[in-house]
Amino acid sequence: MTSEGARQRRPRGEPKRLLLEAATEMFNARGYKASTREIADKADVSETLIFRYFGGKAGLFREAMVKPFTDFVDVFASAHDQGAREGDDVFELTLNFIGPLFDMFKTHRGLVAAVWGNASDDGFGLGAAGVEEDIWAAFSKLVEVGRLSAAGRPARNEIATRAIVSMIAGMAVADRAFEGGAMPSRDLIVYELAQIATYGRAHGYAAFRVEPHSVQASPAAQSPPATQAS
Repeated sequence: MTSEGARQRRPRGEPKRLLLEAATEMFNARGYKASTREIADKADVSETLIFRYFGGKAGLFREAMVKPFTDFVDVFASAHDQGAREGDDVFELTLNFIGPLFDMFKTHRGLVAAVWGNASDDGFGLGAAGVEEDIWAAFSKLVEVGRLSAAGRPARNEIATRAIVSMIAGMAVADRAFEGGAMPSRDLIVYELAQIATYGRAHGYAAFRVEPHSVQASPAAQSPPATQAS
């Protein structure tokens, strides 16, 4: 560990960056159970800086784990605030949504563990700090995009949107689901999720699989990615 003098010579903003990097790594590894002391030690900075910059562990979690998700939703919702437009390739639009969201969840596994697993571990955790409210507000934005894209079934659209985002989150961290077999490539997983999200929903959630060779609506659906891991 470096001395306090060495810490003081770091460039302006460097301790905050180091804390965010360390927090991302520790929250991904241990979920919300990671302590501020562990994170500070990993970053090799004073623990007191967590409280100076972020107000505490919940604020650090918001910045390291939640903000990438809410930023993604803000950008996507802004770009599609009128829903799917005439002439849009809905399958391609779905791929462009699922791919980056899958990648974000993959690199921020701690968000999935803490929120979907309800893993905050004390009375001053994510709920009390309003962090979960930020996440559900982002969900509501996605629900609105879904409603605009497929009018007429508002209740079902909300269920579908929440289910799809949860499914993406689950698959992004579901490495053990493929234990004992070859891990599919990222592109194939995203492609299959887009198939389910686009065509299962479009056909009233019927319990069938649309094979790539039978899909005529979208040229993008004609060429699935390779099945081997990348």
